[in-house]
Amino acid sequence: MEKLRKVVNQKVDLKILTSNYINESVIKWYSDEDVIKYSENQYRKINLVNQIEYVESCYRSNTEFLYGILSDGQYIGNILLSNISKNHKTAELSYLIGDKNFWGKGIITEAINLIIKIAINHLKLRKLYAGVCSENIGSIKALEKNNFVKEGIRIKHLYLDSRFHDQIDYGLLLIK
Repeated sequence: MEKLRKVVNQKVDLKILTSNYINESVIKWYSDEDVIKYSENQYRKINLVNQIEYVESCYRSNTEFLYGILSDGQYIGNILLSNISKNHKTAELSYLIGDKNFWGKGIITEAINLIIKIAINHLKLRKLYAGVCSENIGSIKALEKNNFVKEGIRIKHLYLDSRFHDQIDYGLLLIK
């Protein structure tokens, strides 16, 4: 599966992420409790070296497509298609806006819209899915604005912020 290198709309650009984008200010995203509140990243010790290694491994991968989210040319976050299955034609979706100056502006909604287009037109996938903490209202709204539907709830499934939370599983059938 070949990666589509770049896709653009009015509000946001997605580019396959390379290690050139990774610097100390990006690493600070992962130590900001607000940014990683609903993320597995709160369990990782992220530094410049291991983040560069992670980005490079995604760059080489055929099952992990990591895109940088850019607004007006500024790198502000990531959106990832992972666990891409050629057999099932599915992929898991996850995302993060690290630069809080871009929160609440509809950026992630637009980024999801673009990644859906990549999934349909370029990767020929049948379905995308995502798991979201039940308290992550912004993420829930972004998925629902992109027509993801609630497929189930995993009760007390996520341990975040020193307590257990429900996980809502969302799915989007791309080809019906």
